[in-house]
Amino acid sequence: MLTDDRGSASLEFLTLGTLLIVPLAYLMLTLSALQGASIAGESAARSAARLLAADPESAETQAIAEETIELAAADHGIEPHAVAQEVRCSSPDGHCATPGAVVSVTVTITVHLPFAPNLTGGAAAPSIPTTATSSFTVTRFGLST
Repeated sequence: MLTDDRGSASLEFLTLGTLLIVPLAYLMLTLSALQGASIAGESAARSAARLLAADPESAETQAIAEETIELAAADHGIEPHAVAQEVRCSSPDGHCATPGAVVSVTVTITVHLPFAPNLTGGAAAPSIPTTATSSFTVTRFGLST
């Protein structure tokens, strides 16, 4: 029977440390990816809704709003194919340019979990969608507040 425990503390520390640090590091990577996508989605939705509230029926404004969403996603390292957008307009008379109409933009960003394709053997990587919605009212003079 061995009674000498010298050196076993470092082995226990390495074993338990690895078992605790690896999942914690993965959790931090996942949460930071989700936080970045959440911030990008909120920024993209707010900027696009603000632009569209100024002139909701202009094709040029709609194109600029789409570019704004792509730029906000790119600023956070998100691929364009992971971003989906939806624009809705609600007004009493059915026209978006009517003062008092509400323009809502919803941006959904799909976040793929870090290192997941390697863990699943190349199958479809698990992902988590994040959604942000922003609404602005079309004012009488075409300026959003």
